Amino acid sequence: MFKLIFFFISFSTLAFGDVKINSIIKLDEKKVPNECGLGFLLEENNLLFNAAISIKKLDNKDTLSIFKVESNGKIKSADLITATSKISKLLNKKEIGKSGLKFYGVTPQDSMTFFFQDLLINGGQIIIDEVLYEFQGPIDSKVRLEYLFCTGEMFLPNYNENE
Repeated sequence: MFKLIFFFISFSTLAFGDVKINSIIKLDEKKVPNECGLGFLLEENNLLFNAAISIKKLDNKDTLSIFKVESNGKIKSADLITATSKISKLLNKKEIGKSGLKFYGVTPQDSMTFFFQDLLINGGQIIIDEVLYEFQGPIDSKVRLEYLFCTGEMFLPNYNENE
């Protein structure tokens, strides 16, 4: 048992810096939200990380979910974890670029609804190259309300009827 605990501690590093969380709201040309999410700003040893999880309503009423991490340094791996799920398990496509990493995919609205609910209420962890950044829930009420307002407006059926 001791070896297992020691291995885990040496494998992951816990970052104690603050995680700054903000809402993401993108509007279409009619000023209706078409992308909603949460942004995370993380700093560690002169490295700056911008992470974001968002959903975007597609024309066929499916939902595109995107998790991306960008940095001023190279990123090999990243994940966003809640008490019940990992974003890397929910999204089936992955791209690694020079300054970042992105997971994305079309997801059932229910699975992303539960993921965001868990994230907003219970908090979660972002792991970047084996460094763990933890944030406690519930997330700030202003950020929660902005996200909920955005998604409520984005999926409001009245906008489709008025086109």
